[in-house]
Amino acid sequence: MSREMVIGVDLGGTHMRTALVDRTGNILRRQKAASGISFGVEQTTRRLVAECQTMLGAAGKFAGSVVGIGLGVAGKVDHRRGWVVFSPNLPAMKNYPFGPELEKTLGLPVLLENDANAFGIGETWIGAGRSIHNWVGLTLGTGVGGCLILGGKLWNGDDLGFVGEIGHMIVSPGGPRCTCGLDGCLEAHASGKALLEFVNAAALRGDLSGGPLFELWNEGKLNAPGVYRCSVVGDPIAKSAFARMGWALGLALANLFVVLGIHNAIIGGGVSAGWDQFIEPLGRSLAEHSKMLVVEDAVVQRSSLGDDAALLGAARLALQHYSSVPSYAC
Repeated sequence: MSREMVIGVDLGGTHMRTALVDRTGNILRRQKAASGISFGVEQTTRRLVAECQTMLGAAGKFAGSVVGIGLGVAGKVDHRRGWVVFSPNLPAMKNYPFGPELEKTLGLPVLLENDANAFGIGETWIGAGRSIHNWVGLTLGTGVGGCLILGGKLWNGDDLGFVGEIGHMIVSPGGPRCTCGLDGCLEAHASGKALLEFVNAAALRGDLSGGPLFELWNEGKLNAPGVYRCSVVGDPIAKSAFARMGWALGLALANLFVVLGIHNAIIGGGVSAGWDQFIEPLGRSLAEHSKMLVVEDAVVQRSSLGDDAALLGAARLALQHYSSVPSYAC
């Protein structure tokens, strides 16, 4: 009997990750490449097709066959049609039939979902959310994604194509401009892009005039890991950027916990690697903005799957739809 496998895809504003996954959640092969969205949507599609073709070629080595593709994409998606409706960090994909284009080229069914929802499904399946009935998920990357797991299942609201868009909660009215076009969103404070914009603004004001962080900025080499490294060694601007991140995350979680009546959150995404620099400010902000919740009862933890969470969540969706894996909860 052929071993059933799927391809899980996590497409973000900076990178695309692909994985060959079997029905028990084992990642048999993984790859990472630049999204290349700045070169246009056709180029990004071609890159992803090439990544998937490599996975299809590898499937034979594991005595199996690929039955479908699960695709997590940042932004508002129409999962029934397989379209990307709007993505702040993938603007070229506005109203783009991503799923149908991949199906036509690869000859396999494609299931499209928001990447943060895929993160939630992955963590619930075999990650940190396995034993938690109700929790809020946050993914910190180029932007900030969010998901809601309620009653052990992904909450889809009224199926409007968006849900749990926590990154676009306004935490500071009149604050910095977000990629969505509004001012003061969580994403404008707590994303990788927000870290870079914070440092850039400080440099333009003249508050950053020397040291490793200034050198990164001055040489055009500034990135989120670089800001993190500078924060660890005590650079005041870098530390302030992460302090602002923690403050905004704590405020957002305080509001969500009170509205939903829950007390668990899981944070993932590449920028969550800066955990040690923002978790204390997050805790202080959560306490400062909480009255109904006993703060000591709140549990905020890191993803246990790391970069694999959305990959595995996308794969899980594909397995449920296109294989003999039973569909239950997440």
